[in-house]
Amino acid sequence: MAEIYDQMNEKTKEKIQSVFLQLLEDRHFNKISVQTIAQAAGINRGTFYLHYLDKYDLLDRMEASLLEGLENHLRQLQPGPLLEEAEKGAISFQAVGVFHYIGQHEEWFRVFLGEHNQSGFHRRLKDFFVRHFLDKIIANPDFFKTATVPADYLSAFATSAFLGLIEQWLDNGLAESPAEMADMYIRIIFFIRNLDGRQ
Repeated sequence: MAEIYDQMNEKTKEKIQSVFLQLLEDRHFNKISVQTIAQAAGINRGTFYLHYLDKYDLLDRMEASLLEGLENHLRQLQPGPLLEEAEKGAISFQAVGVFHYIGQHEEWFRVFLGEHNQSGFHRRLKDFFVRHFLDKIIANPDFFKTATVPADYLSAFATSAFLGLIEQWLDNGLAESPAEMADMYIRIIFFIRNLDGRQ
């Protein structure tokens, strides 16, 4: 019985999240109310509040869930093997996995990065990539050995390029495959790495 109840709760949460994304695609976050979400989901406000404190809690938890999944994929991305495979002309399987995840959650990324959402997600995603770049890429001895640009500026430049790559892919309707996007990502890393001209 408890399992059936849990399944019903999960389905209700999925419905709430689904209609919230649909609403956010058409109107600004500030114009969306809990009542609007509840009506679109076919539930009452009390049911909504069983799952979320308010619309801000709903947004925060959805964004956090999206970034947590992305982190799980980026955690598997190892700069050393990525460099070795790229120099042999191969594309990192883990890098492909990152773009596969983004493709699977295309609607979430597109809507949260869209003009109707609050500006916070774009910043959260950029900060997320900055931390990843600093911790994994710049800290790796095989990358940026003699870079003369401070690490924080280098990572800001690189992550802006990577975020732009993702946004363009979303704008293009995922026209390229995850493997093609991973290849572009790796080429951008190598391009930035060689900008110094002393590698």
